[in-house]
Amino acid sequence: MQRTTIESQRQTETSALPRATIYSLFSQLISSPHELKPLNLTPEISFDCLPYEFNAREMIDSYVNNDPEALRLKYSGLFEVGDDGPPVPIREDLFLAQPAKLREDLVRFYDYFGYQLDEEFQWQMDHLSIELEFMHFLIIGELQSDTDKLSFQLGQVDFLEKHLINWVPLFSKKLSTLDESDIYTKIVIELEEFLFKDQNWQKETISHTDVAGG
Repeated sequence: MQRTTIESQRQTETSALPRATIYSLFSQLISSPHELKPLNLTPEISFDCLPYEFNAREMIDSYVNNDPEALRLKYSGLFEVGDDGPPVPIREDLFLAQPAKLREDLVRFYDYFGYQLDEEFQWQMDHLSIELEFMHFLIIGELQSDTDKLSFQLGQVDFLEKHLINWVPLFSKKLSTLDESDIYTKIVIELEEFLFKDQNWQKETISHTDVAGG
């Protein structure tokens, strides 16, 4: 099967930037608050131009209203510390108990599209924040590329299916069993909804053609 995009439905010029912005937003929200300052530009974030209905404003406001030190403690307690490792690993490879060739597949994606991680982040290339930032990178590539637009588009579809959709729903379920009221649980629940909506929309913009000879 040969895959192509239906540009009349995808409308890259108007859909790409809003989608990239929300992927970047979630990447920041799920990053370690030990490394990043709390978001301070959230009033400027708009969900209105997304090609599907999605709005996480209430969750964002809840995050912003949390004390920064409390966020750091919650993050560490869930994702970074524990006698037998973190209660809920926030890295795909660790969360899925290190399935064979998962990291190699990530390397292939990153290398193929020229996505470069700083040396300090190489060891955690499977961190949820980095995977979300990679989606942002692919969408911007789709918007800016003149010759490889289709490659960036299909890369988004494939990376979502092989990685994010493959583990974020399980990750969300595990967090929910621990504490549904926790701010990071709320973030991941919203993220899961966003990923499924984005995946379904992308599927509607991709056509499949049988090119096999008769």
